[in-house]
Amino acid sequence: MIKEWFINFLDKAETKRSDGENKSVADKREIQMSIYYKELALYTAITLIASAISKCEIKTYENNKSVKGKDYYKLNISPNINQNSSQFWHKTIEKMFYNGEALGIEHNDNLFCADSFHPDKYALLGNRYVGVTVDDFQFSKTFYSQEVFLFKLENVHLKKLIDGLYEDYGELLAYALKSYKRSNSRKYKLMLDEIQAGDEKFNKLFEEVIREQLKTFIENDNAVYPQFKGQDLQAFDEKINVKDSSDILILRKDIFELVGQVFKIPTSMMLGNITNMQEIVKVFLTFCIDPIADMISEELTRKMYRYEGWLKGCYIKVDTSTINHVDILDIAEKVDKLISSGTCCIDEVRDIIDLEALNTEFSKTHFITKNYDTVENRLKGDVKGEEVNLNK
Repeated sequence: MIKEWFINFLDKAETKRSDGENKSVADKREIQMSIYYKELALYTAITLIASAISKCEIKTYENNKSVKGKDYYKLNISPNINQNSSQFWHKTIEKMFYNGEALGIEHNDNLFCADSFHPDKYALLGNRYVGVTVDDFQFSKTFYSQEVFLFKLENVHLKKLIDGLYEDYGELLAYALKSYKRSNSRKYKLMLDEIQAGDEKFNKLFEEVIREQLKTFIENDNAVYPQFKGQDLQAFDEKINVKDSSDILILRKDIFELVGQVFKIPTSMMLGNITNMQEIVKVFLTFCIDPIADMISEELTRKMYRYEGWLKGCYIKVDTSTINHVDILDIAEKVDKLISSGTCCIDEVRDIIDLEALNTEFSKTHFITKNYDTVENRLKGDVKGEEVNLNK
């Protein structure tokens, strides 16, 4: 999907100068390279978000208790016959960010993400969706608002905003690429005797044959240039002020930072320079992933269970806590606290650290240490008849 969008974008790109002349092949390459950097930054951001969402556990609740039934299987394992849940959510997130919204539809107990659709908007009656396609298949039916899942960004103009902010960076990057190539390219001069220089036949021969031979000789690593009598091909002296690629790398870094700011992704994640993983992931989850997870949770809940089901404690929650990698040895003390404080039973803690539940009476029992007690019991004291003075 991303590849197709990128190709279409390049096809539509401006390829003419302001004076109406066609751009050279080199100019087009520089434009494509500058567009490539922006698309690479977008791809990086969207992939980070899609991977995070697909790693979440989408929990289904009935009577305010977590259950694993048909809906859970559809959202977490197999939404449709052709995709697993990771593939489905990756596609949904990509559509949502590139198009501003993604449409999920149910058909024959399968959940699909539409590739294209045409909305007919009705503010009071609810929108209708026609021309809905999935892969190469187009549905003939009209889908109504209450029948579909519309996953929509908080700002549908996010992609346009990035395109607009990028225009100046695109020009700067194209200029930096051109300057880098110009600075590091070798220049030659062709020495001719006076007779050849003023001969019309030679000038015509130069235009038709020799210029092409020179181009082939200069652009290829291994080439032979046939030098005739009265000709001398000389290379200019090596330049002292040869440019490195630092300007290009700085602009590339700026583009990645810009896209990261718009998507609310920490810069170090966009650039791949993560030093404090735990803190960076917290910021990423809080400002980027959690709002998307809440939107998905609300849309699934209101369309699958509606108001009547919600009143009965039926709802869906996208659990972002499963995104973090958990090392059981690193959290051993915290696991002990969860159990000893009575907050979780053993099976609940095992589920958190991705271990299979024991499903025994013992593992489902809540425990609490003697250190946790009520103020009333502490006032009575541990020994019969002994009073505890809390003011001491």
